[in-house]
Amino acid sequence: MKGFIPGSWFSKDKSSQKKQAPFTIDRSNKTILVVDDSRTQVYATKKTLEEYGFKVITAENGKHGILAARHEKPDLIIMDIVMPEVNGFQATRYLTRHPDTSHIPIIIVSGSTQEADKAWGLKLGARDFLTKPTEPAQLITKVVRQLQATQDAITFEENSSIQAG
Repeated sequence: MKGFIPGSWFSKDKSSQKKQAPFTIDRSNKTILVVDDSRTQVYATKKTLEEYGFKVITAENGKHGILAARHEKPDLIIMDIVMPEVNGFQATRYLTRHPDTSHIPIIIVSGSTQEADKAWGLKLGARDFLTKPTEPAQLITKVVRQLQATQDAITFEENSSIQAG
C-alpha cells in the first residue's frame, strides 16, 4: 500500500452535504419530534437527523412532548422513557390514544435493556424500540422505515378509496 493516499482525505468538505437515507422518502418536509430530558442525547439525535435532511423539534419531558405533538403534528416522535413529570410510557399511551396524534409513529429510545420495557412500550403503541446509545445508522434506518410504512399506508388508503368510489 506504499504511496496510497485515500482521495477522500483531500477532497472537498462533505460535512455540509445531506447524507442519503436507505429508503426513498422526501425528507425535506418531514418533521421529527425528539422527546428527551438529556440535553446531550437531544443534541446527538437532532444532529444525526438534521444531517439526513429532517426538520427536528424537541421537548424536554413527556408533558412538553405531548403539547408539542398536538401543536406541531410531527411526522414521527422519538421518545425517551425516564423523564420528569410525565414519563415516556405515559406520553406514548396518551399520544397513541388521542385522535389528533394516534397516527404519528413513536420510536422509544431508552437506556433500558430490559425486554419488559420494550414489550410494555410496544404494547402502549410505540412502533419500535432502540437501546441507548444508538448508532446513527440504526436510528436513521428505523426512522426512515417508520416514515416509509406510514407513507405506504396513506398511499394504500388513497388507492382503496379511489377504487371504492
